Amino acid sequence: MKTHNLWTMAILVGTFLLPVGVVGQPAQGGAASPQSAIGVVTASQTGQFTLRTDAGSSLAVQVPHGIIILRVPPGAKNLSSAVRIPPSEIALGDRVLVRGSVAAGQKAMTAASIIVMTKTDIQKEHAAERLEWQQHGIAGVVKAVDPAAKQITLAVPNVPPAPTNPTHLVTLTLASNPTLLRYAPDSVKFSEAKPGTLDQIKPGDQVRALGTLSANGDAFTAQEVVSGTFRNIGATAISVNAANHVLTVKDLATGKPLLVRIGADTKMHTLPPLVAMMIARFNSGGGGMPGRPAGAPGSGPPASGFRRPGGFGGAAHGGPSGAPGNFNAMLNRTPTLPLSAVKPGEPLIVVSTEGAKPGEVTAIAVLAGVAPILEARPKGSKKVRLGPWNLSIGGGGGSGGGSGTGESGLGGGP
Repeated sequence: MKTHNLWTMAILVGTFLLPVGVVGQPAQGGAASPQSAIGVVTASQTGQFTLRTDAGSSLAVQVPHGIIILRVPPGAKNLSSAVRIPPSEIALGDRVLVRGSVAAGQKAMTAASIIVMTKTDIQKEHAAERLEWQQHGIAGVVKAVDPAAKQITLAVPNVPPAPTNPTHLVTLTLASNPTLLRYAPDSVKFSEAKPGTLDQIKPGDQVRALGTLSANGDAFTAQEVVSGTFRNIGATAISVNAANHVLTVKDLATGKPLLVRIGADTKMHTLPPLVAMMIARFNSGGGGMPGRPAGAPGSGPPASGFRRPGGFGGAAHGGPSGAPGNFNAMLNRTPTLPLSAVKPGEPLIVVSTEGAKPGEVTAIAVLAGVAPILEARPKGSKKVRLGPWNLSIGGGGGSGGGSGTGESGLGGGP
């Protein structure tokens, strides 16, 4: 199984470096103290480089002559494959673990030792991982969990969807010693997923898994399972605080105000009327998946593919991003929605994970132009059905971390 690079770096802290603190924890008395930092190189010149740490801060790193700099491949859990390199080989986009002395202010470090995973090596690993998930992955919504049998029943999308039944059931059985991960509250980043357990997975959760599909397509043996609880919230805007990146909405299901935090990775788009109508048809229980009408060219057999970081492909297997009918790609082609442009009373759909605090969520996506979708909910239903796309909508990009491109891949996104 692959191990994402953030965890790998943490392991290497223990195998190569002496116990140290983490940048962001002030030194006692303001004196320089040995600490460590993990992040991505954003600038480099002779004798120094700038690191954007995983905590979000910028750190100027001085590289004294003669210090040990080791290059390790992604996924390495020890230094048996490490190669010593000169400082000149540290490049933009490389993922770096630095140990050294940080002076008061936490903005500069003099390195004592450095471990490097190159951007090129990480991209190659992520490309291989995406291919593996395309060929051997599955994703769906949990219908039932049997802890005794170590089984999960998933509703997996049919491609193209049947007019009255857009999914089919697949029984997922855990292999021996499986890897179970759970998305953290308020995050859809794979880099922030935590080790999980089967009893955390509940009906309605979304699951993606890597393993082997049976010949008839109704059973799957999983070596790796990633799960999360996601919400599609029908809402109307109440107020906007663009300066603080906060949106307050009325949750149409509860009638109560909900504070929505807008992060750097939040996707904000306005759906064109045609797209909204196609999703509305799905929301009302009709056939056809958003982004591709049922029976359109490119539709394939029942989808077993799954994309890392999530999402379903328009063919039998998934890809590095997207959702039914490549919804994620379609979403990226729709007009962006500036937070300041949201008007009070405007219908919205907020996609989020479960929030850590009641009455507050961090948005994966905020969609406007959604009145037809909200109006198409079955009579008496307060739920908004968007299909199992949330794992593919979220993401942050690039080297900061994640399990797929734009939040792709391990600890730095392919």
